[in-house]
Amino acid sequence: MSCPFGFGELNIPSSRAFWDDCDEDEIPSTEPEKLQLSIASRAELDKAISKTNLLLVIEGLNISNFAESVLLKDSKKLAGIPSKKSSLHFIDDNATMIAIVEEDLSKSGEITELLISEKISSAPKEVVTLSIKPKVDYKSENITAVRDEITFLRSLGSKVNYVESLEAPNFICGVTAGIASWRFSEGLKVQVFLAYTDNVALDYLAAKPIIKLLHDLDINCADIYNFKKSDDSHLYM
Repeated sequence: MSCPFGFGELNIPSSRAFWDDCDEDEIPSTEPEKLQLSIASRAELDKAISKTNLLLVIEGLNISNFAESVLLKDSKKLAGIPSKKSSLHFIDDNATMIAIVEEDLSKSGEITELLISEKISSAPKEVVTLSIKPKVDYKSENITAVRDEITFLRSLGSKVNYVESLEAPNFICGVTAGIASWRFSEGLKVQVFLAYTDNVALDYLAAKPIIKLLHDLDINCADIYNFKKSDDSHLYM
């Protein structure tokens, strides 16, 4: 027996006994489409993974402009990462792979699994993650110590002695957290950094501590960030 439900209409059987025979409207179950890397060349990706000594995962809101300007000289794009302007690049001269991830917490778990399954996060000897976070996210009993700083750094497992450790109740999240947690659980090397800033889009001043950190980690990058004003923003040159 089927129940002739019309649009916006509820047809209730006269007896409860009829409910068991009533075919309910069911939404067809559809598997959500799985995220995939947009790989330019499988052969080139596999070759780059096998040669990689260092993987840098940099994640944040509107991070692509900064990363592309500062980090990608002499690099080759290997793949698109399925999150806005996210992408994967390789610098052959120093065997460095760079994953630029526009923060999207709804996709971070799947993206982490993609990077792990492709051995992008497991093959390198060294992995550095860097998260760019709004300064208002930082919690501390001594918040006055960083109140006047445009950008300041915190870390977990860092070899950089001037960067203080991240203290509770602060935490990491997103793809950087997923990669770091997986590396740690596998007993593999990983350094975790967070940059808390007044300007998550980053400009010349906000980017200075981040660029210094990259240099101190022996990661090739530009000496300054030539910030360019976006047409749809009110940010300055």
